Amino acid sequence: MRQKQSAADRTFTVFAHTFILLFTLFCVFPFLLMIIGSFTDEEELIAHGYTLFPQTLSLDAYKAVLQSDVLFNGYAVTIFITVVGALTALCISAMLGYSLANKRNVLQTPFLFFCYLPMLFSGGIIPFYIVVSQWLHLQNTIWVLILTMLCQPFLVFLLVSFFRTIPEELEEAARIDGANEMRVFFQIMIPISKPILASVGLFYALSYWNDWFMGLMFVDNEKLFPLQLILRRMVSNMEAAKNLIPASAAIAVTPPTYGVRMATTVLTIGPIVLLYPLLQKYFVKGLTVGAVKG
Repeated sequence: MRQKQSAADRTFTVFAHTFILLFTLFCVFPFLLMIIGSFTDEEELIAHGYTLFPQTLSLDAYKAVLQSDVLFNGYAVTIFITVVGALTALCISAMLGYSLANKRNVLQTPFLFFCYLPMLFSGGIIPFYIVVSQWLHLQNTIWVLILTMLCQPFLVFLLVSFFRTIPEELEEAARIDGANEMRVFFQIMIPISKPILASVGLFYALSYWNDWFMGLMFVDNEKLFPLQLILRRMVSNMEAAKNLIPASAAIAVTPPTYGVRMATTVLTIGPIVLLYPLLQKYFVKGLTVGAVKG
């Protein structure tokens, strides 16, 4: 039977639930304001600013944005670099993390130092730019948006920490059965590492989806601009927002530049927000419990 809570426990429960509710509202409020602002008439935005209860609703901003080829081209670029970059980075990081966690690796210590050093020191932006643009010749290519963020040491160490928790008996049993390193990694380590792989993959996907700095530094071709770079240009420059609206979109006398900002932001964050529920089921620990007995 359930034990009755004391008065102190009930008070703490009410306080905790109230605090979490208020904190949730505090986090959700900017998103609500942004979504409602994207549906607000431009003249009302100019006159009264952003509000949760607008008097006049309008779809002019979405009509303008959805008629623009710039946004769809940015979507294509961002989706490509996010999918290809996240999968490639996850594969490389997982293999590197497994190698660093394996005690049989004779180069474990030098590799650990090599991965740990970039977390503390950096060569700077200018040497980084020279290497990428003049030595690797990746400037104004789609690959500069992928290869420059391909491996993050912090995420590699997360994988190393997880692989070290896997019992060594699993590897030994597989090798006794004749499995080589590749088979042990892909058929044993990868299936029981879904929680950490999902978490690291999500971090990589967020990094690629939200990145604009690499595009700003290395890309001059507007056809290769990712979504976040387009959004940044719009936020920092009202003329860029006006250029996003095609001339054929005769929806208003004054182009809805403020509404376009909000509408583009909503369309930009939408897909990555929907990614969380798909990966949430993998954020469960303890999949390795009982793996030795099984």
